[in-house]
Amino acid sequence: MKKSFVKKSFVITHLFILLLPLSLLSQTELMIEPSWDLPLKEQTNHKKYACNNMIETEDGFFVVPIQDIDEYRNCKATYANLVVIDNDGNFIKEITLQYAENYIVNNIALDIWNDTVNVFAHLISTSRDHSAIVHTYLNDDFTIGEHREICRNDFSDKERTEFYTMPALPLIDNDGNRTMFYRYRDWPEPSANISWFMMKFDSKLNLIIKKEYLQDSLETDDMDIRFAYNTDSTQYYMMSRRHKSPYDFFINVFDMDLNLIGQIQLESDHSLELSSFNGTWSQNPCDGKIYGIGDVLNPFVKSEICAFKVDIEQDNVNMLQFTNTPSDFMCNIVHGVNNLCFLPNGNILGMAIWDVEDYFNYKPDAYYVYIPVFDTSMKKQSEWFYTIGKEYNQLLSQIYLAKDNGIVLTGNIRSKIDEEILWEPYIVKFPASAFDT
Repeated sequence: MKKSFVKKSFVITHLFILLLPLSLLSQTELMIEPSWDLPLKEQTNHKKYACNNMIETEDGFFVVPIQDIDEYRNCKATYANLVVIDNDGNFIKEITLQYAENYIVNNIALDIWNDTVNVFAHLISTSRDHSAIVHTYLNDDFTIGEHREICRNDFSDKERTEFYTMPALPLIDNDGNRTMFYRYRDWPEPSANISWFMMKFDSKLNLIIKKEYLQDSLETDDMDIRFAYNTDSTQYYMMSRRHKSPYDFFINVFDMDLNLIGQIQLESDHSLELSSFNGTWSQNPCDGKIYGIGDVLNPFVKSEICAFKVDIEQDNVNMLQFTNTPSDFMCNIVHGVNNLCFLPNGNILGMAIWDVEDYFNYKPDAYYVYIPVFDTSMKKQSEWFYTIGKEYNQLLSQIYLAKDNGIVLTGNIRSKIDEEILWEPYIVKFPASAFDT
């Protein structure tokens, strides 16, 4: 990589600083070098890709799934790849997961159980008449174990089915039982006939429970749903949203047999319209509470980044505004599947895209990765801005806490060469002290 690309900066400053060119920043600028960064195009030779989640093994290796975007959009992707990186940012190997020609790889999810990396592929048949979840595992030397189909869902009575990926990693309880879920909808009416499949497997990945729920019964029309356990692991909570009046937010409550047993209406006394919320929810492993980060419409700005904390007992959503300013130049969004990182000291890191408008026009260096820091009392501690370089345009969309308390960001970077947009997966790691207040 060129030196001009490797150099990076984090900026702690007030929001109005973004109105100034970077060259004008002086005493408010703090330079922090990452532990390492790794673009993956040279290793994988992928022009376009999806980098949608990551896990870390007990030995400190990072395993990241990547998929070819063009192949998936053209319904040709019968394969997916896993990239293995060590804790020092060295590329170790790439693993190809090859599936039958009559399947399309829709999503890859990873988890670890008994020190084994498990790989779950959600596959769609090219005829669109069924879907399957296929499991494999990685050996200690990162070779591939045996593939095994663990679930199949039939859609032969549908005209055509559009699938949505499993929107969260499998939930694992103390006995090793896993709960997975995904959503599908029928064509040619994409706004109707949305259903959820919920499946529970034992520790040996035998299917023991499968439920199907229609959209109306779940009070949700949201694409990006999160599941969580309550603190004593006797119920599941499904964060839901619908645009229909009179209510916006719900928590669907299920027992451990995946039966719908209740719905909690969530309200907020905030003036911003929660019905416009676009973002993600995560469960804090430290306190078991459910937190979210997303963007909402604001009459003074194009999109405002906010954090949320769900108080289930009070049926209430607490909101924290980050970008509270009357300036109308901003267009800020939350993009990705893992936008919250919970630190051992109780602080929470969020992740969003600051001033994203030029990004959609393929303007290099069009925006900053915005990382606010707040605590469990919903008090903002600090905020950070990260940019890579002038020739690149970054879409970092996942943030993780490593086992050594370092912070890992994953996502995509892209450049525009001769009017062609080139994508590549990108990972960067920062030391544990990088986001200290």
